[in-house]
Amino acid sequence: MRRAGRTRPEDRLAETVLGQCLGVRRGETVTVETWGHALPWARAFVLEARRRGCEPTLVMEDEEAFFRSLAQPDSRSVPSAPAALAESSDAYVYLPGPEQFPRLLGLSAEELDAVVGRHGPEWWRGARRAGLRAAQIAVAAATPTAAARFGVDRDAWERELLRGSLVAPDRLARAAAPIVRRLLRGRQLRVRHPNGTDLTVELLRVPPLIEDGRVDRADRRAGRLWTQIPTGVVAAPLAPGAADGPWEANRATYDRFSDPPVTLGARFSFRQGRLREYSFDRGGAAFSRAYARGGRGRELPGAITIGVNPAISRAPEVGEVAAGTVGLLLGGNRPLGGRNPSRFSYLTLLAGARVDLDGEPFLLDGAPVERARR
Repeated sequence: MRRAGRTRPEDRLAETVLGQCLGVRRGETVTVETWGHALPWARAFVLEARRRGCEPTLVMEDEEAFFRSLAQPDSRSVPSAPAALAESSDAYVYLPGPEQFPRLLGLSAEELDAVVGRHGPEWWRGARRAGLRAAQIAVAAATPTAAARFGVDRDAWERELLRGSLVAPDRLARAAAPIVRRLLRGRQLRVRHPNGTDLTVELLRVPPLIEDGRVDRADRRAGRLWTQIPTGVVAAPLAPGAADGPWEANRATYDRFSDPPVTLGARFSFRQGRLREYSFDRGGAAFSRAYARGGRGRELPGAITIGVNPAISRAPEVGEVAAGTVGLLLGGNRPLGGRNPSRFSYLTLLAGARVDLDGEPFLLDGAPVERARR
């Protein structure tokens, strides 16, 4: 039962993440890493950790000091998260930044990767040794600057992210379970939509990945120490060389570091397992630049994703978790258990699709269909 008076959004979020997602226990150490603009959210996590009898440490990256560090001519590296804290913590919460991220757009691709992937190899080595449980909190990214760049209402975006973040992991797991059971027994998926999508792909013979917001023992054994909140998605890696037909997205793809940051109407055509043609209604230049330098494996479909979060609809940057939304990942799929090591990856989304599994209805308008009994 929630304690009386715990009605602030920050408190409810911290209670859900630390309690249900990361399962922190009395006596554990919790590191909360934040950028300055997200301090109100970070404070709630510190207070919730103390309420649970944990030992919290608050680490804040000052935005102005960060950008001044980047500007120093003798600076050798992009400032990154302290690796020692990963190894000395039981749980880790990250509230992403910086708020003024457009100031990063002049960086080289390598420097930008270092900022976005703020938790570098040393951090990850320490995290694995410690068996860390970590969560990135997407609501901190819903800033006025980001909303203006995406052309969305910031308050509505934040409210949707918060609603999605408060959906219990147990509920997400229950929604994902029947989808996973059928995928485990299936081989071929056919995705159709009135917009012209009619894509057939084959599943790789590996278990689908379930993101329900929890980082449990099985996740840590598999090296999955990190979850994003909100989440709620099933990802099924695809067999290479077995994709045919057209795919047309009807949801936007958002990337705050791309120019332009929003792409619409992605159309891909696959033959003999490879991407042969593509076009966009808007924003395709960003994809073309990334694809041109994508290297081997960029042309292969990597995974099909299916969202199961009922509280997410069109929120930027987390659209793949929206219940019933089907995603097509192009490029590398190693993190999902696939075989394609390409560093190029691009996810496009389709809502309201019909999906058949081995010739039987699987999803109808995005809703799961029970398998007919024989």
